Amino acid sequence: MIKTAGIALLLSVTCTLAHSQLDEIWLDSAYDGSDSSEVPLLLSEPEVRARLEADRPGEGGIILGGYVSSIYHEAIDSVRVQISIDGERTETLFTEQGFFQSDYHGGRKLVDLTFSHPDYHKKDTSLVLRKDDINIIMLQLEPRYKILLRGRVFTGNMPLEDVDVRVLHDTDEYKLTTRGCFYDREDYWNCLFNGMFKLELTSENPGDSIKIYLHKEGMKPYIYGMTFNEYQGEIMQMRMKYESRLPVIPMNDLNLKLGFPFMSAEQDWFVSLSYYRLVNREKLKRLAYGIDANMYITNITVSYPTFDGLELAEADSSYINTFLGPSVLLWIRSPEHRVLSSYVGTTLSMDLNSTTFTPQFYLASRVFLDLNKAISLEIRYCEFDRVVTHYTFNAYGNAGKYGIFEKFTKIHATLGVQVVF
Repeated sequence: MIKTAGIALLLSVTCTLAHSQLDEIWLDSAYDGSDSSEVPLLLSEPEVRARLEADRPGEGGIILGGYVSSIYHEAIDSVRVQISIDGERTETLFTEQGFFQSDYHGGRKLVDLTFSHPDYHKKDTSLVLRKDDINIIMLQLEPRYKILLRGRVFTGNMPLEDVDVRVLHDTDEYKLTTRGCFYDREDYWNCLFNGMFKLELTSENPGDSIKIYLHKEGMKPYIYGMTFNEYQGEIMQMRMKYESRLPVIPMNDLNLKLGFPFMSAEQDWFVSLSYYRLVNREKLKRLAYGIDANMYITNITVSYPTFDGLELAEADSSYINTFLGPSVLLWIRSPEHRVLSSYVGTTLSMDLNSTTFTPQFYLASRVFLDLNKAISLEIRYCEFDRVVTHYTFNAYGNAGKYGIFEKFTKIHATLGVQVVF
């Protein structure tokens, strides 16, 4: 009984201490002094008068001052106050937390005041200053229409950076550039805003028009228009299309091509790696020279007799023929076309298996995926000789083999990937 009571007392003390510690931690985090901020209160007219009275100049002085706030009862800072006396501008000053003040000497004066701020409608007012008096203006400004224009530019599903963005609104013109990836403050590679732009706009009239012009080298110009009140704050998705021609004729062309058995007359595998360069960009821009290395993998089945009365035996073998040699091609359609830029060519290939030379002829066309990558479809013709192994079988059960030169004719199609630069 005593043991049970001791355990209960220990648990009670432990829970109390833990609760006190949690309360202390919560209070420290909930009432952090850095979170507190002083919210300025609006000044009433008596408070404005008292503040002006404290700054009253000597005899004959006239005080003109006041307080500018918004229709939402917020003091407005940095309002431009232009003061004109008898039609001549005499002073320009700015409000500080809504308050402004100016001093004069003399008799009765007609004063015109203009209040302006980029985010609010302009307002004009007039009054006659009275000698030895405090002249107070309590003014409210109506906010102008404001939007944060945001957009992201794509081509296909890829965001586009460094796009020139020109925004026309009323008589104003703004020039922006879409953002790319960047290293943030924590040194991470950040692509969250890739292809995006943003611009804050204000307007007097919600029916004002906004026009957005996008331009990037190699892309078709993009134009989008709307009225101010049509924009709902969303991130606009803008998709640009490529021009029909590349902005710069590529001088170098790196190719990787593959041929599969279903694309070949003899069920061959084919792989090729080639490089080409234009002879001259101005005079012979349709002629290119380079080097081509390719390889055929051919499966051959040979049959031979064994014992009388039995079916022919079959042996499957794979043969690899590798070729390497100089190549030249002629563009049928100019190489800067993005769609169906076609060419013909020939390669004088040396068969590395027999050190003999054999020509290969091809006809191809390509379609660009972007500004420097394309896919190609090629049809190739090639003839070469190859030693094919055959087998014999005698009555003692011994097999022998011998080679025969056979001529192969290859007609096949290939799919390729090209990188131009």
